[in-house]
Amino acid sequence: MLTGLTQAILKNFAEEVIKDIKSKIPNVTGESAASLGYRIDAQGLTIFSSKKYFTVLETGRKPGKRPPIDVIEQWVRQKPITSDISPRSLAFLIARKIGEEGSLLYRQGGNSGVISDSINEQVIKEKLIDNLSDSFRDYVINEFIKKSAEP
Repeated sequence: MLTGLTQAILKNFAEEVIKDIKSKIPNVTGESAASLGYRIDAQGLTIFSSKKYFTVLETGRKPGKRPPIDVIEQWVRQKPITSDISPRSLAFLIARKIGEEGSLLYRQGGNSGVISDSINEQVIKEKLIDNLSDSFRDYVINEFIKKSAEP
């Protein structure tokens, strides 16, 4: 079972990571940012997104099946894009291109940093492991002092 202090450290870490990821998400509808959450249980900490394809923000979309036109049309309508063709037709053309070649981010090798800059080995060490180590050290010292002060 996790101690209250450990849970607080994990909660703080999760909230920092989520805040950092949210600051890097291109905000069109806010759905991706709103999909982020975390869970702390007996196994530890899980940071997650309720969006099935959230990692596409980091890696891009590989070629294959076309992405949903409705989502792209929504994006087109929210961007200051001027075109002689309708937003629906433009969305279709974009979806077809992504389906054939993958997204630009994918073609450029992925790694946008949306996720990987916010949670990686260095971040985990500096913002989580070090805090947990300090907390554990302080706990052991306090317990030792309590035991040595007992008659």
